[in-house]
Amino acid sequence: MGTGNVMDEAIAWHVRLQGPMADGALWAEFTAWMEADPAHADAYDAVALADDRLSDELAETPVAEKDTRRATNDNEPGVRPWFRRTAFLSVAASLVLALFLSPFLLRSPGMEVIMTNPGETREIALGDGSTIALNGGTTIRIDRKAERFARLDTGEAIFTIKHDSARPFVVETGDGTLRDLGTIFNVRQSANGLEVGVSEGSVQYDPGARAVTVAAGKQLRVQRGKSAAVVTAIDPASVGGWRQGRLSYHDASLAMIALDLSRSLGTPVTVSPDLASRRFSGVIRVDRDEARLFRQLESLLGVHARHSAKGWQLTR
Repeated sequence: MGTGNVMDEAIAWHVRLQGPMADGALWAEFTAWMEADPAHADAYDAVALADDRLSDELAETPVAEKDTRRATNDNEPGVRPWFRRTAFLSVAASLVLALFLSPFLLRSPGMEVIMTNPGETREIALGDGSTIALNGGTTIRIDRKAERFARLDTGEAIFTIKHDSARPFVVETGDGTLRDLGTIFNVRQSANGLEVGVSEGSVQYDPGARAVTVAAGKQLRVQRGKSAAVVTAIDPASVGGWRQGRLSYHDASLAMIALDLSRSLGTPVTVSPDLASRRFSGVIRVDRDEARLFRQLESLLGVHARHSAKGWQLTR
């Protein structure tokens, strides 16, 4: 494929993969394109989602009767186009899809980048009444001209979304795309992968492909480098508990807990390599008196907490 606009390339791939020439070699080429850049996978997910929405719209739209007479040199009908087979020609598929892509996909290049420092929180009010609360150490991108879209680059945020079935709110992350279904949900994006907890309503993970629905009282985890999404039960009241200084865990690694403490306190917290994978389930209440907090953590986590100029380290 060419090196032009990523969305154009994604549309072209979507069309080619639905055609009669989609053999093993083409799929291998497509896989290489997907793995070349995380932006390729994000763009393809967005195109597949838009295709699904366009298909539904076209299925509900009456189509005028066509003249069924055929010229003597007409070819036999070929493979049907990739969307609901109406009067459109497959060669125009890219143009049709571009016209029907919802506003959150046609993002302007001037996206606003909002960042919080460790220990800092911030709330973003959107024009439709939705809000996004950012935990410390978080980077998010929003488009003020198309506020039904956000890109969480890293960190943690809780989304309180005013549902609009005609314009679902979409959150992109490095490990997949989320679409709200009337929702309050918390998203944590880190180098280890993606974690989504739902307090109210539901969200859909990877809507253009697997479409895993995560309902209230459920948590989805996607480990970096693994395609399987794991959904488990959680207490809905624990979702976004970081806003009240309450960190709830179920079978979480100490490495993740150290990262969360760093984000909440604004002080670096590390864990020795031999303890990084140790698991913990329970609730940690963040105390701004760090000395008192880490004395409690020593007993709670079964570790030794050592303080230095570089921050806190959890060791045996």
